[in-house]
Order: sequence, then C-alpha cells, then structure tokens
Amino acid sequence: MNVDLRGRPTTLECQPVFKDVICRFGEKCFHNIHYLCTTRDTASGCIPGDACPFEALVTNLRIDSVERANGCVRICGRYDITVFFRFDGQRRIGQAERDNVDFCVQVPLSNVNDGCVEIVCEDGRKFETEVCAFNTRLEVVEATVEPDPDAENICHNCPTRLRVVVEKIFRAFEHGPQVLCIPVCPPEACAPPPPGTISPACPPFVKPTECPSFCVDDEVFFPDNCDVCPPPQTTVRPTRPCNS
Repeated sequence: MNVDLRGRPTTLECQPVFKDVICRFGEKCFHNIHYLCTTRDTASGCIPGDACPFEALVTNLRIDSVERANGCVRICGRYDITVFFRFDGQRRIGQAERDNVDFCVQVPLSNVNDGCVEIVCEDGRKFETEVCAFNTRLEVVEATVEPDPDAENICHNCPTRLRVVVEKIFRAFEHGPQVLCIPVCPPEACAPPPPGTISPACPPFVKPTECPSFCVDDEVFFPDNCDVCPPPQTTVRPTRPCNS
C-alpha cells in the first residue's frame, strides 16, 4: 500500500506515455568449436605433433547480420583466431591463425512486461519494432592439439590439428514505440514545508515543497554540506493540513 507524506493511504495514478522501449530481451552463452590446421613456422605447413599451446586469442569481432528467427534473434558474424604454441622439444615458438571465421547463433527472446504490442494509427500505419544484438563476452577458453584421423580429414593431409573453443555471450532485444503506464502520485493539497526558523513576531513565509527528502546546506553554519557524494539527506517532518 502506498501512503502520502502524512501516512494516509493513497492510490497511484497512471500517466500514459509513448516511448521507444525494449519489449523483449534475451541473453545466451555459446561455445563454438573451430579447427586450425596450418602454420607458417614448419616446413610442411602443418601443426607439429608436439605442439603445446600457451596462448590463444579471438579478436576483430564483426557482426554482419541480425534478424528475426522464430522467436529468436539470429546473429551472424566473423572473428579472427590466433594460437601460440611451443614445439620442437619446447625450444621454438609457433603461431597458427585463421581469419574471418564464420559463426551464426540464435538468442531466444522473452517478453519484458507485456511484450511488444502492435500499435496501428488511423491511417493504417503501424509502428514497427526491430531486433538488435550486442556481444558482452568473447574469449578462447580452450585450445587443444589432437590427431586429425583419416576418417575425418578436417585438415586435408595434415595429421595434427588445433581444436579451439570460443566462448561468447550475446544479448539481443526487440524494441519500438510502445505505450507505457508511469505510476504517479496524485497532487497533494498541501505538501509539508521544510523546517525553518521560528519567528516570535510572525509565522515564517513558506511555500509547499515537492521534496520529501533533500540535502541542507547553510552558508554560515555548515557550508558545502551538499558538496559531497553522496550528499546527506534530510527528511521533512509531517505537518498539519492547511487551514486546520
């Protein structure tokens, strides 16, 4: 139950507003596995069998397309992968690279509040929504040297391959113009004034305040009181209703 500044029950009113809002949202983590087969650091051009990875990077993320897909957002893009490894009895350092590695993932969306409501105006024009996406994590979480058996032949005449696991998190949302209900307090007949100086000759001049709490700064007795973060707050005391 909501109460006003004097502790009386009050009902919040709905103030409708028309705004661009996120009406559906989703987040998903993905592990994409890729294979690297070649290096410029060996005569054969193949990954050496005694390679031992010690660093792996994924860089240059490019999102090429974002589109709707049966309740999901489909995201397609590319990135570059680089793996550093030791070989030849751990005496030499090699590097394997793959540029423009393709990926496509889909992020399911869930409604935010009532979801996306179709709005049609008198001329038949509809307010359209659109889907967007962005990345919050992109990291190589595993790089393993493993045989490339003839039955699979991923690396085409190279007996060894690098298996790389890229972890990525995408967030996606649908947004567009929607009608929102903003809860607001009804106007008060008389808001309590802040505490002031009591004059023996006449009552002080006051105006209603709209702030139930605030910071007080007195230029003589406590100057710069509000020039801190966070500023100290004062809560006003309930006062008698006007004309009572």
